[in-house]
Amino acid sequence: MSWNWLGWLLWSLAIAFLWFVIHYIRVQQLMLIAKTKKRFDGKLFTRYVVLVVVAVLWLGGLITMHFMQPVDYNDHQQVWVSTKYQTLTLHNSGSKYYYVQVRRATSGKRPVVSYTYWTNNDKYTVSSRYSSVFEGSRLVPVDATSLPWNHHRLAEIDRSSGNAYAAIMTAHYRNTIKNGLGLHANHVAATYTAIKVPSTNMIVER
Repeated sequence: MSWNWLGWLLWSLAIAFLWFVIHYIRVQQLMLIAKTKKRFDGKLFTRYVVLVVVAVLWLGGLITMHFMQPVDYNDHQQVWVSTKYQTLTLHNSGSKYYYVQVRRATSGKRPVVSYTYWTNNDKYTVSSRYSSVFEGSRLVPVDATSLPWNHHRLAEIDRSSGNAYAAIMTAHYRNTIKNGLGLHANHVAATYTAIKVPSTNMIVER
């Protein structure tokens, strides 16, 4: 069983507690007006503030753990990593043969939107935000050198593929209490695709 049940439980309790706080404040204010004809009481206001702060911190903590928890491929307590290797196959458009097709944006901050490549007649399209294309003697792109690659395996696929391969690294959240609190346990955390071509001549744009 994954620890996500604990996260769901805390989310349910946090939402129920927030509803209780709103209901409690409303009832207390109505009773205050009915009994004293006043709209403000110092002790009640302090109680309201404490309850609201607890509810906000509770929900804020859960939101932070779910939406704002950075993924570290090298943190073996947070994730475990698997890597799949694919040999690229040539694709053609008329007389032009290529390994990778690049789709560029017409506007925006990112000039490249996605990369498309083929392997064993299967077509793959990956976002440029989580991938890169490179060539030369390197086994991985410069922007991915910090990831935990198996360089021995990369060297093997580099030789056997003729310098044309895709290495897809996937980080999976471990089944831990911390990941469960963020509702991440046993889920995919992130994926990065490194695509190598023999030369830039084997890339086309559209």
